[in-house]
Amino acid sequence: MGHPEESSRGAATRRRRALAVGALLTLLLAVAACGNGDDDGSSNTPGPADREELAQLLGPEDQASGEPVRIGMITDGMTQAFDARDELRAVEATAQFWNEHRGGIGGRPIEVVSCETGADPAGGADCANQMVDANVVAVALGQSTVAESIWEPLHQAGIPSMFFQAAGDDLNADPDTSFVISNPLTTAFGLPISVAEDEGTDEVAFVVIDVPVAVTFFESFGQQILENAGLDYELVRVPPGTADMTSQMSEIADSPAGVVQVIGNDAFCIAAFQGLSAAGYDGRITAISQCITDATRQAIPADQLQGMYVTSMVALGAADDPTYQLYEAVMSTYGQDVEDVANNVPMVGYTVMATLATSLEGISGDITPATVAQTIKAAPDQALPGGGGLTFRCGGSAMATWPAVCTNQWLRATLDADGQPADYEAVDSTEILEGL
Repeated sequence: MGHPEESSRGAATRRRRALAVGALLTLLLAVAACGNGDDDGSSNTPGPADREELAQLLGPEDQASGEPVRIGMITDGMTQAFDARDELRAVEATAQFWNEHRGGIGGRPIEVVSCETGADPAGGADCANQMVDANVVAVALGQSTVAESIWEPLHQAGIPSMFFQAAGDDLNADPDTSFVISNPLTTAFGLPISVAEDEGTDEVAFVVIDVPVAVTFFESFGQQILENAGLDYELVRVPPGTADMTSQMSEIADSPAGVVQVIGNDAFCIAAFQGLSAAGYDGRITAISQCITDATRQAIPADQLQGMYVTSMVALGAADDPTYQLYEAVMSTYGQDVEDVANNVPMVGYTVMATLATSLEGISGDITPATVAQTIKAAPDQALPGGGGLTFRCGGSAMATWPAVCTNQWLRATLDADGQPADYEAVDSTEILEGL
């Protein structure tokens, strides 16, 4: 230990891990942006219809006044692959709600300054520079495929940035002006570990789409995290486009694995689920949320979907959850232009904007990038907007090596027979991150 060459290897490992996280997120966020809403043209969930119910959910009026506080919002927007413009529409609605019912920021109204990257790295850097020129005091970002291109100019300019989820070692390791709500490591590995604990099994099988970004992500982090959890594991790499996975899944069915975690896009996951069924696998199945789309619901029988677990950071569709009820009320009142309220994209926009505003509730005096960063870091543990009982604190305590991360908590969602989340459970996966 302590030799210079070991330090070089450590730095190289961190860079490789950062690239793996970033590339995997790029691969999967484009799928998430396509959403899980219905395709019948009427998926703009109306939310509470009764005026009295709406008033109760929104709370008393607390009108902001004075000079606006400029908050940037950068989104990928419309691209050839997906349309994430609902994210910005939801952010605008959230700002209106905050201005009318939460006193804005420091008593002053929020003015949203927006920019679309087109999912292009050059577009991301350009948007960031536009934010610098517009003198915003902070920038909110949801699920961007070019997060690091956005982050670098903002970081150099000292402008605080709050991401719903982002990757990159430099970004997550920044203790000064970077804030990341969701830890990608806990959402990727926490689910199968938690289910394995409940089932009393000591082995998990991972069915991973065999592309370099996904495999490198698993190999960079999986071994240490699963050792921390005291679990054996099997990695099954399957090439993309494999329509029949029965042979690969038969190997899992004959193994001691009591839990299978599937990582890929929906077409890949459909083939994996079908293969597991054909092979007679009778253990628990878990999956990343990108596996469950309308295509999945149409292809997989109800009895196979029911009881499956997926991860989430927002309680999307949880009609009995107060944080989702408030989201619906805000969109019903201020987000009439949001095309698909019952979709992950606008809810993430709402959550990241509301989380930033919640973090700044105690700000007073001059509102500048420096005071914004200080206030966010000093804020206490609080409920995550739309988070179904999750809490967050962006003070650097969640993960020592990634002080930008605000929480290691996530939601475990159980699917019903329609392939929709029927129940959410908050889980904290801090323990599995030791040694990273």
